[in-house]
Amino acid sequence: MTIPPSLTKAIHEIRRAAESSSDVGMFAKRLLPLLEAVTEELAAGSVVRPARGTGQIEYSVAMTEQGEALTERRLGGRSKPFRCPKFIYEALTESLAESKKPLSMDEIMAAAEIKLGNRPADFQIRVALRLWMHSDPPMLVRSRSKYSLVAPKGFLVDSKRLWLMLRQ
Repeated sequence: MTIPPSLTKAIHEIRRAAESSSDVGMFAKRLLPLLEAVTEELAAGSVVRPARGTGQIEYSVAMTEQGEALTERRLGGRSKPFRCPKFIYEALTESLAESKKPLSMDEIMAAAEIKLGNRPADFQIRVALRLWMHSDPPMLVRSRSKYSLVAPKGFLVDSKRLWLMLRQ
């Protein structure tokens, strides 16, 4: 579930109030952790991002015949979900974490192929890349057709944490 903009705005206002040393500031300091816990519960279980057209796209981890897989589902649409199996997700995570520079899609595919022993489908790689670009906060950015990690040192841990959060 997405976090309503009104709740995001309220938390922002409470953070500002918490900087004050008045009674209101003291109350805001006690209230802030409760609101942040609520937003974490709302965000747990899926990542939702706007689609280019109408509707939204939801990410979750689902059990399939081949095991766990990252699933990208277009809400309100009729298309079948795109899936990235866990072993591809993990290989991609390791490949990006080992990289010292931004990578093009071809370089990412080649690195994943080396890790896996065979070339995964483009859509499987793109599902994970889109998730990382639209997670909150973003873990990956794309600039000039190259993908780079926002926080390279914490990427492995963050990507594993995100996978666990998306489990149903």
